[in-house]
Amino acid sequence: MTPSGGLTTPERGAAGRPQDQPDDDVPAAAAAALLQQATAFQLSQAIWVAAKLSVADHLRDGPMTVEKLAVLTGSAPAPLHRLLRALAAFRIFRQTEPGTFALAPQGACLRSDADGSIRDLVLLFGGENFWQTWGALLHCVRTGETAFPQLFGMRNSFEYYARNPAESERMNHAMTAGSLAIAPAVIAACDFSAARTIADIGGGHGRLIAGILKANAGLRGILFDFAGVVAGAAELLGEAGVADRCDIIAGDMLTSVPADCDIYLMSRVINIFDDAQAVAVLKNCRAAMAADAKLIVLERVLPEIAEPTSSIQSKVMSDLTMLVRTGGRERTANEFHDLLTQASLRVIRIASTAAPVSVIEAVRA
Repeated sequence: MTPSGGLTTPERGAAGRPQDQPDDDVPAAAAAALLQQATAFQLSQAIWVAAKLSVADHLRDGPMTVEKLAVLTGSAPAPLHRLLRALAAFRIFRQTEPGTFALAPQGACLRSDADGSIRDLVLLFGGENFWQTWGALLHCVRTGETAFPQLFGMRNSFEYYARNPAESERMNHAMTAGSLAIAPAVIAACDFSAARTIADIGGGHGRLIAGILKANAGLRGILFDFAGVVAGAAELLGEAGVADRCDIIAGDMLTSVPADCDIYLMSRVINIFDDAQAVAVLKNCRAAMAADAKLIVLERVLPEIAEPTSSIQSKVMSDLTMLVRTGGRERTANEFHDLLTQASLRVIRIASTAAPVSVIEAVRA
């Protein structure tokens, strides 16, 4: 007890203010950090422009002057210099001497021919359509709708992509690029040795199933997605050398999925749906599964309490992306348990991987 009769506890500071409440005066460092976060769109757009101009491709063989880069990219030399100078300050390019620039390790990720390239992802996330939908975030938070009814008179991104083939193809290429990092992590985290057939539900162009089939010579695959999506898969599967072991089937997972496979795989699919749609898809998988079949769901798993780590930051921003674009959401482990239980499936394992997704394995309940 204090002389005045009050309690002195660890939760209260010297002035009596609870420590989880901010001081009245804003620390300069905190204000600077917040301002940097609030203006992050500026750097995002600068990176997008560099990707759009294929600057990294032109610098693959070494440093180059701004004048030469301007000719190759169809740009004005002075503004291009200002762009590259700004990106050099963020370690995306290097300024080797006045007027000359080279790739830095981060900038090399923008090369279209590089292993692990994220150029397609940058072009997607920095493109006009993503900017427009994120600009409607306030509307989405207030109403619970996606941005598409307000902006385009459409229900969600699925309808938008159906009407805009070029944007749909950009999305498919970006998702293919995203699968490059996931495939090795999934192969390391999952045992496919006892399976004969695996169905990749919503597998896009087939990057993930191609990697799994290459690592498991005795396994056959089925790539299942909308007709307009899987139309671009044959070339990729052929380049991977697995086309003879992978059937391509077009369909709608909200209606049904191929039957009698040993493993059903869904990578970053459930997050695009609201709970009712997600349960419907899971029920379709359950109906197609034999008694000893297994479902593998690859998704970001949110923590129950958000902490300021880079991993969690990536997950919660993905969750907001689902809010503005698809009407879906990222989920916690408990929420995944609930969804799968509603579909008469039982979770047997949730494990993190080296990629941003976790493995959620389930069997028929």
